[in-house]
Amino acid sequence: MAALTYVRKVLGATAICGLLAACGGQQARDQGAVDALRTAREKVDAAGSARIDATMDSGDRLASHSAGTLRWSGGVEGTLTVRVTGGALAASTRKLGGDPSQTRFLPDAYYTRMTDAFATAQGGRHWIRHPYDAGTDPSPADSLRTLAAATDVRKVGEETVHGRRTCHYGGTSGGQRIDVWIDDRHLLVRRTQRAGDFSSTVRYRDWGTSVAAAGRPPAGDTVDIEDVASGR
Repeated sequence: MAALTYVRKVLGATAICGLLAACGGQQARDQGAVDALRTAREKVDAAGSARIDATMDSGDRLASHSAGTLRWSGGVEGTLTVRVTGGALAASTRKLGGDPSQTRFLPDAYYTRMTDAFATAQGGRHWIRHPYDAGTDPSPADSLRTLAAATDVRKVGEETVHGRRTCHYGGTSGGQRIDVWIDDRHLLVRRTQRAGDFSSTVRYRDWGTSVAAAGRPPAGDTVDIEDVASGR
């Protein structure tokens, strides 16, 4: 179903991609990399907010760009604007999800705004509610935690990214390749994730200074993702 493709491939993958349990490669762990990632996770948690620019590409099916701000101190909150940038599913995605579309993050779930064409088949309801998976942390610290637990995590090198000197760390987890670039403040500058023909890149900036807010959609204009999936 095109609506579910939109929700899961574009919004879910772009906004909170990489929230997978750690599993193994075969290379020895780099303890220095583990320590650096743990320090970065603490700094990210303490910063509490950031501006995010993200791209997602699922091969020839769909590509998108997302931008906005998130905060995670006292519960995640924020709004991302998502634009479809290409792929075979672009037209159907725009019809059902709009272009641009909006995703709002709140402590209990994230909410996706759909179009009137979608609402016609959902009793007039425009917003899809996506509860977070058990144990999921939608903040950027989660990818650092996941990478630090990978058995093949290591320091790749030192690189300049978006004008900042960074250390590059990488590894595999849950079938995905995760790479992060951390600056001298121990904060994320960029993160990439790849699995098969799926890839995502997230840029972080304005740590601790970004103002993020999201209003809760009206209950009467909201449908749960389980009901969309089941056709109820």
